[in-house]
Amino acid sequence: MVTHPIQFPFYPMLSPRIKQVSYPLLALVAPSLLAEATPSKPLDLREILQAAAKIDQLLEADLKAKKLQPLPIVSEGTFVRRTYLNIVGRIPTAMEASRFLDDKTPDKRTRLIEQLISSPGYDSSAFNYFADLLRLQTNEEQYGLGWHVWLRNSLASDKPWNNIVHEMLSAEGHTSKNPAVGYYLRDRGMLLDNVSNTVQVFLGHQIGCAQCHDHPFDSWTQMEYYEMAAFSGGITYRSDEARQLVNKVADHSRKNHPGMNRAFKSKNKATRAKARGSLLRRITGEMRYLLRYFNRNEIVESRSQELKLPDDYQYKDGEPGEVIQPATLFGLQASEVNPEDRRKVFADWVTSDENPYFAKVIANRLWRRTFGHGLVDPVDDWSDKLKGSHPEVLNYIEKVMKGVGYRTRDFERILYHTKLFQRQVSPVEATPGTDYDFIGPQLRRMSAEELYDSFTVLAFGNTDDKVNTGLEYKWKNYQSDVDALLNLSASKLIESSQEAQEMDDQRRIYQRKNREIQIAITKAKAAGNIQEERRLKRQQTQLRANGRKKQESMTGMSAVTNRSSRAGRAAVNMRASEHPSPFSAGSMVRQFGGSDRNSPEAAHTDATIPQALTLLNGQAAAGTENRRSKTFEALAEITNPEQRLEYLFLAFYSCRPSAAEKKDLLPLAEDREDIFTLARAMLTSKRYLFVQ
Repeated sequence: MVTHPIQFPFYPMLSPRIKQVSYPLLALVAPSLLAEATPSKPLDLREILQAAAKIDQLLEADLKAKKLQPLPIVSEGTFVRRTYLNIVGRIPTAMEASRFLDDKTPDKRTRLIEQLISSPGYDSSAFNYFADLLRLQTNEEQYGLGWHVWLRNSLASDKPWNNIVHEMLSAEGHTSKNPAVGYYLRDRGMLLDNVSNTVQVFLGHQIGCAQCHDHPFDSWTQMEYYEMAAFSGGITYRSDEARQLVNKVADHSRKNHPGMNRAFKSKNKATRAKARGSLLRRITGEMRYLLRYFNRNEIVESRSQELKLPDDYQYKDGEPGEVIQPATLFGLQASEVNPEDRRKVFADWVTSDENPYFAKVIANRLWRRTFGHGLVDPVDDWSDKLKGSHPEVLNYIEKVMKGVGYRTRDFERILYHTKLFQRQVSPVEATPGTDYDFIGPQLRRMSAEELYDSFTVLAFGNTDDKVNTGLEYKWKNYQSDVDALLNLSASKLIESSQEAQEMDDQRRIYQRKNREIQIAITKAKAAGNIQEERRLKRQQTQLRANGRKKQESMTGMSAVTNRSSRAGRAAVNMRASEHPSPFSAGSMVRQFGGSDRNSPEAAHTDATIPQALTLLNGQAAAGTENRRSKTFEALAEITNPEQRLEYLFLAFYSCRPSAAEKKDLLPLAEDREDIFTLARAMLTSKRYLFVQ
């Protein structure tokens, strides 16, 4: 049982009267969209409100049939705070909350949703969600940075979800030319795990058990699993660009060393092939420091490579080591797929409107993101038997997802404009994995990123427009370096190879010296020799500075030869989405359940003791309470105790204090020191931490 941290009075919904219009395709689709399969632009507000009203109509009819009553509409203070947190992933500033509360126009809720859904804050919040879903890791070699930038830009530009998924599943080439290959490179060498994640994330089925044996709780067989995996059986981590560079240097070497030509001009084919192979092996070895990460950041489709059953396969429908032909699990069946088209056919099948799960799975995921629980729960373990808590609503939102052309921003606009979004949260917590009747949204704690971004608001104000340009800058530099390398002459490639080897030698020397100094620091610290410890730390700092200077003095090809992208760090006043993903294990975001990006949607809001300590003593909370923060600068300037208390409530709770709260708390607001104590209590309160 979950109880409300505080109760608010009922307020009627404030929205304009919308003329009901009936369209033959969907209840929301405009006549101008009937002629095209995918809308060419976002839907207008009238169509959005029409679809939202239809969802409410279906939902309330179902609740009535179950003899259930929807909960009342929330107060303005609750609405403005919930709307900011759900749509842009942070609390509103005191000024933003005050502006909404003082607005007397009847359509202000509608206008606020429309304003926020098209803001940079929504882009930030949406990226956090999809990066968690896709297990994106920014600093995982060069491809991680490119995939990060590509996904962020794709979402911000309203690229439809089916296009994003199709581009990832059919991606091929080097990451510098096609960053979407990051989806497969994320699981390099783990093809079967990638297949399991793909089906779970995009189609809502957990088939991983069938990788080793027939699924014990579902109908999937191991053979069906391998037939599905066979679509990706041709993936090869090999760089055609690197091979072309090796050939370029080999041809240069042969032309400039006439002695080689005798073997190459031999009439014996085997002799010529042996000479060619020997030369290529030598050149490949000499260029290994320059090109060693090319193969790790590129995907090519091998026509000759096929997936085979494992050696321990024990079922009667196949033999160990047997080559498997691609086949789909459900829906439209693929047959006689050309080897070079396997992943394109797979991407077509996954994202097709005819696929029975693709649209409804993402629609249900976003429903849970908005209302706290899926219409079908869990959201990634579907079966034919699952109908969901409100089947007609589920069927409708699947049509809505297709009707908006898989634009997730438009789809979420519709959900935010429902009456359901404005209702009080349910007093009963939904049990994970069970149906929940949506009399209102679920009460939830802020996500780790929402907490982080809300602390940022209290310390720095609205920083939604603060962008970590270092990420895109570093990615553009990497692309330029790769492009420059591919266009170098053979002689310059030889020079660059020698330089890359020198860089690698210097790196090894640096690592050895740094390790020796670190061991000495540990020993000095254990012995209590503070003076020696400080001397060694200065020596270590100087070593690192010299290492950076040495690297900067070398060619710009360092980005190509370095294993990790080490994407640019975000400034302290930037939102969570501007930081490389995931946050480090000891960070505030991870302490509050931020994802490690090792499994889909790994983030959680489970309470822990370290979280309480972080709220009381952590760096983020300390920055919020710092007298130089925006919140406390404003408090210091306000002399009237009543205004001071009102500002504090607006900053933390997005509402003004009630008469009873004024009576109890005004004495604290009269003293400048006591007001800071009150602020600490508010910051750690359930009323602050939970989204009502």
